[in-house]
Amino acid sequence: MGEQDEKEMSREEMLRILGEEDTGVLCLSKSDEPYGVTVSYALIGGEIVFHCKKTGKKIDFIHANPRACFVVSRHPERTKPHKAEDGCNFKFESVVCTGSARIVEDLFERFQYLQKFKEHFDKRLAAGSEEDEITEATAEKVSIVAVSIDEMTGRRSG
Repeated sequence: MGEQDEKEMSREEMLRILGEEDTGVLCLSKSDEPYGVTVSYALIGGEIVFHCKKTGKKIDFIHANPRACFVVSRHPERTKPHKAEDGCNFKFESVVCTGSARIVEDLFERFQYLQKFKEHFDKRLAAGSEEDEITEATAEKVSIVAVSIDEMTGRRSG
C-alpha cells in the first residue's frame, strides 16, 4: 500500500466542516439492532439538529437508546482518479461525533430550532422565502432532534 498523508484535525477544523456540510449519517441502536440513516442537518449552537416525522424508526430508536453517532465525510477532489495500485490516495475529510440525541418536546423550542434551521439553509442556498414561513402549526407537525456532541474525531487524508 502507498503512503497515506493522514492527519487528525483540530476541534476548530472539525466544527468548520460540520458547519459547511448539510448531510450526514445518524447511527443509532436499540438492543442488538443497529440503524443508520442519512439526514439533512444544521449545526446550531454546537448541536447537530434535524427535523423528521413525529413517528418512525429514528424516533423509536432514540426513545430506546439516546446514544448516537453522527458521521460527515467529504471528498475535496471527487473527480481525481483513484489508483488502487498506488495505494489508497483518495483525498477525504471526515468527522465522527458521539453524543446523545434529544427529541425536543417543547413547542416553542421546536419553533426556534426550525427558524434557525431555515435560516441556515436559506443562507447556504442564497434564498429566503416568505412563502415558506415557519409557524407554530409547522412546529406542531414535526419532531426536532438535537444531538449533543460529547466527543469528536476528525481525519484528513491527501
